Amino acid sequence: MALEPVALLLTVLVAAPLTVLLLLFLVAGNKRPARAASPTPRHRLRLPLPPSPRGLPLLGHLHLLGSLPHRALASLARAHGPVLLLRLGRVPTVVVSSAAAAEEVMRARDLAFANRPASAMAERLLYGRDVAFAPYGEYWRMVRRVCVVHLLSARRVGSFRRVREQEAAALVARVARDSAGGAAVGLSDLLTEYANAVVSRAAFGDESARGLLDEFDSGRRHRKVLTDFQKLLGTTPVGEVLPWLGWVDAVTGLEGKIRRTFEGLDGLLEKVIDDHRRRPRSGEDGGDRDFVDVLLDVHNKDQEHGIQLETNEIKAIILARTRQPR
Repeated sequence: MALEPVALLLTVLVAAPLTVLLLLFLVAGNKRPARAASPTPRHRLRLPLPPSPRGLPLLGHLHLLGSLPHRALASLARAHGPVLLLRLGRVPTVVVSSAAAAEEVMRARDLAFANRPASAMAERLLYGRDVAFAPYGEYWRMVRRVCVVHLLSARRVGSFRRVREQEAAALVARVARDSAGGAAVGLSDLLTEYANAVVSRAAFGDESARGLLDEFDSGRRHRKVLTDFQKLLGTTPVGEVLPWLGWVDAVTGLEGKIRRTFEGLDGLLEKVIDDHRRRPRSGEDGGDRDFVDVLLDVHNKDQEHGIQLETNEIKAIILARTRQPR
């Protein structure tokens, strides 16, 4: 996840004088006469922590990450070992950099590390009910079962073969057209459009996806909302790391962008779900059933699946399935 450059600049400008003041306060505090030792000191049990490099007050180790965090973390691992503790503002973070330590975390002690850290961005954009960010527990197991059995099974993936073939043919035709005369063609945007088209048709169905993919103003607005959603999920607000600088998110416009994106997504999904509820759906074996159809069926048969998916849960699962890896 990346912090906005402007937010980082404001963070440094505000944090520097506060850091100096804090250091002066600590130095002045050390000059006070020492108090007499308590005759019955209380010893608190402290668990051993991984090694940690020297950090700064308030900022912790944020300044060590730089513009290439992966290289900075590799350098810290060489200096302090394969397991180290970093404090990113107020967020304590354990960094694992070896195969043996990764196996210990993900296999030997997987239950202890099953929960993902709480994300304010995911909470606001995904209704707090998405399977990817939900805390490990009964809800997570049930929703994961719905996704694995009903949305991502081999049979369901195979049912979208027609969609993949049509979009692949359209991609090849566009490359051939744009490369006429030997012109170079950039594939990055074309492949992104191909992935978005396949995922949108699988999630929303051909009819609803047509409104997302058209070249009119409504289609462009919908695509912008989905693009902003994907970018925001990879953004860390300054206030989440440094709560005392939460106002920076409002100044940089991030708060407003989050609010507008959520409202746009919610309105779009509400319309898609209402359209699916009104139209007649084919049987469970129908080849034209999309993700919304399947989730509405699970919603209507909650006793069979052990959980009732309300509208917000359906929206969150659909958004998670439409999210593209970055």
